[in-house]
Amino acid sequence: MVVVTPSHAPDLASFRRLHASVLRWSDPAVRHIVAVPEIDVPLFRAGGDQRLDVVGYRGLLPREFIETTRLARLRGLPRGYRIGAVNARRPWPPIRGWVLQQVVKLALVSGLDDDVALLIDSDVLAIAPLDQTVFRRGDAVRLYRLPHGVDDGMPRHRRWLTGSARLLGQDVSEADSPDYIAPFNSWAPVVVRAALERVSEVSGTPWSRTIGSSLDFSEFMLVGSFASTKKDGRIFTSDRSLCHSHWDPHPLTLAAAQAFVEALTPGDLAIHIQSNSATPEDVLRWVAQRLDDQR
Repeated sequence: MVVVTPSHAPDLASFRRLHASVLRWSDPAVRHIVAVPEIDVPLFRAGGDQRLDVVGYRGLLPREFIETTRLARLRGLPRGYRIGAVNARRPWPPIRGWVLQQVVKLALVSGLDDDVALLIDSDVLAIAPLDQTVFRRGDAVRLYRLPHGVDDGMPRHRRWLTGSARLLGQDVSEADSPDYIAPFNSWAPVVVRAALERVSEVSGTPWSRTIGSSLDFSEFMLVGSFASTKKDGRIFTSDRSLCHSHWDPHPLTLAAAQAFVEALTPGDLAIHIQSNSATPEDVLRWVAQRLDDQR
């Protein structure tokens, strides 16, 4: 098993907390790989350790993908103009930063020889042992799948499901509208490779180019839809994410953070406070310390 995290400079403090929790709660043989924009590599390597592998985008993207991270970080630039890269072979539309991060994640995991990739976002904290027996049953790897998790009030999720079906050459998306998105999830790299091969087969172009040109896309929906419909014994599904999350875009106050910690349920292996909630750093540190004291 290997832990995989996509990150970037603005999330460095959160990532360091996450990495410390991975070191504490995983077997010493487990590597933690973080994929970051090329300009952030030195920052993430500083003060690193033997279990942390810092991988820059350059080693994961096709040559024709030209990173524009420096440009995207210019102050005052509207969110819609935060472009992650440009495909030199097909400059329009440019590749949005969040889509580029998904391409990077898919490229990294598809290239692994490991049996299990545990995907953990930077704004997550491990709080219990990350035992690989939780994420595998023989040769099958655990996949989060919440049946009927996407309802009519989630139009973007529905677009991700139908978009994934199109990329995979499926006539319709799954009847029970499942949700596969979680900040703490596990994939079988062999299944990810098969899913990307299918995208290339359907589109007739390299998967990275096809996905990179997408205006709206979810890597979790793509891999989940492929894995669930194949039913070849390489995955087993669970409707528990094993991660207690704060998805609300509003920041946690100290009082709300106390209630959040108290709402943990048995079996939770991690917590997640969404980075765009703008929860103050002192509250995040309090949560981390409180959970550390409890264990």
